[in-house]
Amino acid sequence: MRITLVGAGAIGSLWALKLHQAGHYIHVWTRDFRPTIELGLKDGTKETFSSNNVQLLLDSDCILFCVKIFQVVGALDAILPYLNLNALVIFMYNGMGISEAVLTRLGTTPVILATTAQASFKLSKVEIKHNGIGETRLGGVNDAGKQYSFIADVFHHALAPCFWEEEIKHALWRKLAINCLINPLSALNQIANGELIKKIWHKKLEQLSGEFAEVARKEKINLSKEEILELSLAVARATANNYCSMNRDVFFKRPSEIDFITGYLISRAKYYSIHVPLNVSLYQEIKNLECSYDKRQYTHFSSTRYRKNIS
Repeated sequence: MRITLVGAGAIGSLWALKLHQAGHYIHVWTRDFRPTIELGLKDGTKETFSSNNVQLLLDSDCILFCVKIFQVVGALDAILPYLNLNALVIFMYNGMGISEAVLTRLGTTPVILATTAQASFKLSKVEIKHNGIGETRLGGVNDAGKQYSFIADVFHHALAPCFWEEEIKHALWRKLAINCLINPLSALNQIANGELIKKIWHKKLEQLSGEFAEVARKEKINLSKEEILELSLAVARATANNYCSMNRDVFFKRPSEIDFITGYLISRAKYYSIHVPLNVSLYQEIKNLECSYDKRQYTHFSSTRYRKNIS
């Protein structure tokens, strides 16, 4: 397949390299003007990919977005005029709350949402470390997208394990549960995922599980408190040496995805008049940190920035 990968962060770089190794033609879209980009793994694997080429974007069979959830709409708006609307569009991000905005923009274009527990850590602008194996789940969110179940096999061949979900909402809520438990605690305490296995965190993880389960029940998601806790601990073990993206965002004083992870859970809890006090507390702590940052230190993937690549 001819695949354009939007975003070359830790996860985007991992998929670019693995899909390339599986025999697919990879083109990368980034925030700068570079016509090529070099990506590599810590094991010494390095590849140079074409980047920011409008014709290659137009010719792509599949567009895979691997940017942060708050960057998705800006990135999509910028390249939308140059997309082949018959191409498959896949969004792989943490969090929930933007699928309606995406579907409104893409109309009848086949759209898939994906969630992954693969762990990747960026060591430099070029090099990443694949820090842990986890499941990737994909599923269509419109009628056209639901016809592309074969794409799970394509991704599985590149980086197993991958599975197709007939109802992707359930997989997204499972991933949201894991993120609500792991990410804020890891970020606020600047600890690797594996540290959360320790007994000192059990009480907080148990409370977070209970709060999440109560909201999930109202959303008709069959996840018990015990299942949420075990899912999260399993991911923490599998990615023990990895620092989650929110951890790195706090470390580098960048905006995080908290509004679309814990914030999304809180918004649904409010809708159902459910109290989630520990989630609220962790959310506020992250937001307080973000408010303290020097905003000049970071940039968003804005649509204007993307269009500069094209104009």
